[in-house]
Amino acid sequence: MRLGFHVSIAGGFDRCVERAIIRRCTTLQMFTAAPVQWARNDIGTDEAARFADELARLDIRPHFVHAKYLLNVSSPDLELRAKSVADLCAELQAARTLRAAGVILHLGSVGAEGTIAEGIDRVARALDTACECSPEGPPVVLENSAGQGNIVGARFAEIARIIAATNCPERARVCIDTAHAFGAGYPLHEEDGLERALDEMDATFGLERLALLHVNDSLLPLASGRDRHWHIGRGEIGREAMARIVNHPALLHLPFIMETPGTQADDLSNMRRIRRLIRPEHRPHLPPVPAALR
Repeated sequence: MRLGFHVSIAGGFDRCVERAIIRRCTTLQMFTAAPVQWARNDIGTDEAARFADELARLDIRPHFVHAKYLLNVSSPDLELRAKSVADLCAELQAARTLRAAGVILHLGSVGAEGTIAEGIDRVARALDTACECSPEGPPVVLENSAGQGNIVGARFAEIARIIAATNCPERARVCIDTAHAFGAGYPLHEEDGLERALDEMDATFGLERLALLHVNDSLLPLASGRDRHWHIGRGEIGREAMARIVNHPALLHLPFIMETPGTQADDLSNMRRIRRLIRPEHRPHLPPVPAALR
């Protein structure tokens, strides 16, 4: 088991590593450019190698890239969709340079007049283009949604349909966000609800496709249809249910990445809290923090 956060790269990749160390990460997720701007800078080969080598030295693995929030590969707007697919291609190339384990992708909205079926086809075609742009990888990791605003991926079967429709299913992996699933109506706060959700994942896209879990509590109640992450054990999913999730035998092998809100102090608090929920026999080691970073 590996635990980590979405870690900022503000100030450069060296600062990202420092932030990961301070947060006691053994895995991490990051953006490679500003998430709400189309502009991106090239990542130098030497810079990328230093970053990947340093993560390997620190045994922080795997690391993932998260695609920008701007991307909407399901959009009916042809210009926006084309820009989104082009940026996904650039993201895959950056992720490969950084030796990342995959690019996590929000599946986008079809808008008020669109249908989820149209969105599923558009995401599949975006995957086809991305695989052609970056034939040697890494995978595209499809993230589930809470469903707000006609966003694709609120149901696990929708993710399965995307994978079935793409020409490169071998390049598709899945990330399940617990807060998104709860918002979409999966009752993860109930023991039977978690088991039913896992059974549905396995029957649709297959548990073997899971690359990681976004482990977030939810500020809003079940089936809100909205995406509002909250601190571990302090939201509507709750402490007992979060403990069941992080100790479930079908999930123990996965990286668990938190996207909880707030400051560095909040991250440290969430790391302590999630570690207390994990049974001692499964709890990962706690990496040391060098004196210079304390």
